[in-house]
Amino acid sequence: MFEQVEDYPVDPIMIGADYFAADPRKDKLNLTVGIYQDAHGQTPVLEAVKLAEQKLVETQTSKSYLALTGDADYCRVLGHEIMGDAFDEGWVSAQTSGGAVALRVMADLLAQMPNPPTVWLQTPTYGNYVPILTAAHARFAQVQYYDRLAAQITFDQMLEGLKAARAGDVFLMQGVCHNPTGADMTAGQFDALLDLLEARGIVPWIDLAYLGFARRWAADCAMARKIAARFPECIVCITLSKSFGIYRDRAGAAFVKTRAGDRDRMHRAVSAIVRSSASHAPDHGPSVVRTILQDDSLKRLWLDDLDRMRARVAGVRQQIVETERTLLGTNQLAFTGNQSGMFSLLPLTDAQETALTRDHGIHVVKGGRVNVARLGADDITKLIVAISDVTYAK
Repeated sequence: MFEQVEDYPVDPIMIGADYFAADPRKDKLNLTVGIYQDAHGQTPVLEAVKLAEQKLVETQTSKSYLALTGDADYCRVLGHEIMGDAFDEGWVSAQTSGGAVALRVMADLLAQMPNPPTVWLQTPTYGNYVPILTAAHARFAQVQYYDRLAAQITFDQMLEGLKAARAGDVFLMQGVCHNPTGADMTAGQFDALLDLLEARGIVPWIDLAYLGFARRWAADCAMARKIAARFPECIVCITLSKSFGIYRDRAGAAFVKTRAGDRDRMHRAVSAIVRSSASHAPDHGPSVVRTILQDDSLKRLWLDDLDRMRARVAGVRQQIVETERTLLGTNQLAFTGNQSGMFSLLPLTDAQETALTRDHGIHVVKGGRVNVARLGADDITKLIVAISDVTYAK
């Protein structure tokens, strides 16, 4: 029977990790997987997380199932933390196993509607969106967001592309620290985008994965708060893997704002979709998050660590710019200093990208995505020299 199974597309991030593992060179450099690392190459457990875990061990009284939509207190606390005063009882919320499951729940819901909307995507964008939407049999289309070789947002092209959307369609966008480009819209561009979405009746769907890595936590929530306050219908998905450093503990959520008459039906729909797939979300990571957000001293500790992580990534970006200028007298990577978050797209052709790995042992995600958070001081020099070599090679 199983000989009938067809080949599935391989995730470019995972295959990149496999290629790195198979590379025998000792001086190879892995810039593929999207995790934060400190200056020593470690992904630390935050102090607030450790203290919250200890508190849970001492106080938790049951490991019984929660509701299909998870811990209502976790959803309420997190919703208020992200959306502020725009979050009230009118939202349908679900605790999920990270952000990918939140995205899949919403993709399933949209695909199962009698008249399914088209989900419009930025391109390039997060590599798992298309597989998730495809697996859910959801309709989707793409609009140009970023020019890799020019290293700049193609904002006017994006707006022009969205003019093909129908009322009731959905625009799936990322919040701060755009993955994979690192290039975020300005506040003015974001407002112009919301004007267009509102005028054309397009429902905004924002995916938040890197809150606290662009400016500060509260400032990075501003995009979601604007959407939540302005639109009668919207979708907010979140993963807390990066913001709390709890990658393996799978803490996420999906929030849906609906009109009053649709809320009970929406809650039943979300519950049914969760039941038919993940059934119940894991609770350890979300309980850690809830404990931190409800304890003022733990929250201060966490925000301090989050600020330090953000400052390290921003510092690496500035080191890239300054090292290139000092070492080579060029500004080929100057754009990275104006970007935010862990990722940037190298302005390389496919052939140059191949040469980067083949000749220099620098492994990147196909398409040129690099995780700058994984760069140490020596790595920065190695990367700059290698990029110069593959770019100007005759």
